[in-house]
Amino acid sequence: MRKATLAVAAACLASECLAFSPLSALPAHTHARHATARHLGGSSILRMQQTDTVATKNKDDDDEEESVEVRAAVDNKIGVAVRTRKAVQTEEEVNFYARTAMRVGILKETSPLLTSTMPGNKGFDPLGFASRGDLLLQYREAELKHARLAMLAAVGWASSELLHPKLVALIGKPEASWLQPGASGALEKAPSVLNGGLTNVPPVAWGLLALATGIVEVWRMLAVAGKPNSFTPGDLGFDPLKIYEEAGTSERRALELKEINNGRLAMVAIAVFAGQEFLADQSVVNIAPQFFTAGPLANIGSIGDTFTQYSGLFSCESGITYCQEGKGA
Repeated sequence: MRKATLAVAAACLASECLAFSPLSALPAHTHARHATARHLGGSSILRMQQTDTVATKNKDDDDEEESVEVRAAVDNKIGVAVRTRKAVQTEEEVNFYARTAMRVGILKETSPLLTSTMPGNKGFDPLGFASRGDLLLQYREAELKHARLAMLAAVGWASSELLHPKLVALIGKPEASWLQPGASGALEKAPSVLNGGLTNVPPVAWGLLALATGIVEVWRMLAVAGKPNSFTPGDLGFDPLKIYEEAGTSERRALELKEINNGRLAMVAIAVFAGQEFLADQSVVNIAPQFFTAGPLANIGSIGDTFTQYSGLFSCESGITYCQEGKGA
């Protein structure tokens, strides 16, 4: 009896709670809507919480990644003066020679040479002249001009000392030679600032040279004026044999590297020529005959003698030409 009384009391209490519930006075379909709303509201809140969690995680990952990049840049002493947060250069993107030069203290940390892909970039700028990208292009343009002139000068210097005596002897006027006397008294040294003899060059020749140079320089300045940050240094469009035009990307880069390397060597060589002749008071072709008068150019003044000198290359004994047994070439 006591158990039955407790059961009836519990049922009455439950019915009273439902009777006083705000939802109890609504129709059945309204109950369903509220239940759905509660479910959707819970789902939305859950999605919002998940989105906030993901955004927070992504932000933390970005901050951590950026922190690692900046820390690596500082550790390697590169990208210290980076202008944008995402412009930090990684170790692989930095030129090896430039990075080495910076680490030993002969290249500034903000130099554009660190990330330049120019052929022949060895990171050599101890005075920091190329402090910006546009200045780097201008200095490479100037370097190529001097390199090309030096290559022509290195050939012309030795050729003048080899050929000029033969030419004046051919016309029968030795006194017309522009060569300067050496220690032996013979006319053998090419005219130069240190050797003298530049006053023997006719003023008209100097005037024509200055005019031609001025025209080329003005034309080039106007050509690059509108694109100071994107022009190709040294590109004058001179390729009559279409060697560069028909080359592939890797071949073009190889040609550019060869040009700058040979040009740098020629600039050193022409300086050595001038210094040697001034100090030794003797022509460079006589100072180093193994390269000139007693070497590959020994018979440069005579086509017949040159052919005779090198005709041995086509003999059986040279090993270059294939000959059948018992027959010569």
